[in-house]
This record gives sequence, structure tokens and C-alpha cells, in this order.
Amino acid sequence: MLAAVEQNSAALKFADAETRLNQDPEFLKASGLWDQDENNHYRHGEEAIQSVKFSLAKESSTYATEFALSMKRDPFLKQFKTYNPNAWCKESCDPGFTDIMHPCRGTATTCRNHQPNTTQEGKPCASSCWRFAFRFHQQVSKDTNGFMIQVDEFEGLGGGQKIETLMAEEVGLKIFRTFTGYDKLLDKPNGTSIENLAKVIKAWYQTGCSEMRIENVWVGSDDAPQEVKNARPRYSNHNDPYESMEDAVKKMGLR
Repeated sequence: MLAAVEQNSAALKFADAETRLNQDPEFLKASGLWDQDENNHYRHGEEAIQSVKFSLAKESSTYATEFALSMKRDPFLKQFKTYNPNAWCKESCDPGFTDIMHPCRGTATTCRNHQPNTTQEGKPCASSCWRFAFRFHQQVSKDTNGFMIQVDEFEGLGGGQKIETLMAEEVGLKIFRTFTGYDKLLDKPNGTSIENLAKVIKAWYQTGCSEMRIENVWVGSDDAPQEVKNARPRYSNHNDPYESMEDAVKKMGLR
């Protein structure tokens, strides 16, 4: 199964970026990444959304894609309809694309997209600004009592993910932020790590979803030093200082 995941993620990564084959619906369905079939039945009515680095370009890592595919194999997490932004075309009203100082926060009043952001039915479309589309799905998650899974890679959050965190705070959406203690080549997502995430999300629902702070979830290797596993508190506020795990491990003298 791991070999199949690696083949799928590699195929997506090296698909022709110029023709956007790496975001073609049929190609994504074949890879197992597509999760937006309106006819699919999901056991849980709550909807999830992933905050990940873009992983379908030639220069990108495949960690986010491998994480998404691992989630789709988990008995609990696969029962949630999950929006993966990497499966959709990317447009932006921000010339810098992920400039956190740009005023767009995905709302009709802040987005400066000169192209249509919605279909006639009011849903995001191919010409939507990525922030607008992402916020739309964040609101769907919030309205269905869902959550956002933020995949924090070893090197830290991407610029787009930091913007997605701000928008989640405005929406009032719960964030489960995963973290790992090694780079993506040594610490790939697997069934055990994803199962740990599933347990944390289950516990949140079992306790009435009352804790809305960012919840940090270890998804790294079981063999990692305990000080690395405990490098982050269980909960973080949105305005707490942020440090990548790469920097944290360096401070521990382990790199």
C-alpha cells in the first residue's frame, strides 16, 4: 500500500504543470486524492478541510499528498468529506499569492479578484481566488461542526497556511495542527501516525467540541526523543509565538 501511495504522489507531482494535468479531475480521481463527488456517502455529516503546502508542483515535496492519501485510508477519518485545496486550480487576487500583508481574507469585501469567485449556485469555481475558495470551505466546516487539519511540515508552515490560520480564527474553526520531528524523507505519514490524529479528533467530539484552541498533534516517529515529541504544548492560542520544528530541534542540539 505504501508503494501505491508513493507512486500516486510522485505521479501527481511530476504531471505536466503547464497543462495542469496535475489538477485534472480524472487524473486526481485515479490517484485517489479527489474527494469532492457529491454522490459519495460519508458516515459523518461534519466536514473537514486540510491546510497543507501545495504539493503537486515539480519543485514541491510529496508530504502533503501522502498525508491526504493516508487520511483516506484511516477507518475513522475517511468517513468525513474532506476538502483538499491541492486538488483544485489555484488563482489569486494577490500578486504575491501568499503575501500575508495582502488584505484578502477570502471574503466578498476583502477579495480583489477581477474574475468570478462563484458559480450561479454561489459555490467556488475555477476562477475563484484561492483564499475565497478556502474560506468558503472553512465556513462549510464550521457550519457542520467540522474541523481543519493543518499539516505542519518539519520546515514549518507555508505562507498560505499562515493565512489559512488567520481565516480559521475569523471563522471560529477548530484547528488540529500536526507536527513531526524529522524531515519528510525520514518521517513519512503512516497508519500509526494518522491513527493518533484520529484518536485526538474522536476525543474532541466525545467531550462536546468545547476546546477551540489550536490542538497540536504529534504524528512523527515513535522512536523520536521524548523532548522532541513534547516540543509543543497540547494547546496553542492563535497569537502565540510560532516556531518550526526544524528550528526547535536545532535549539535542542539534535541537528
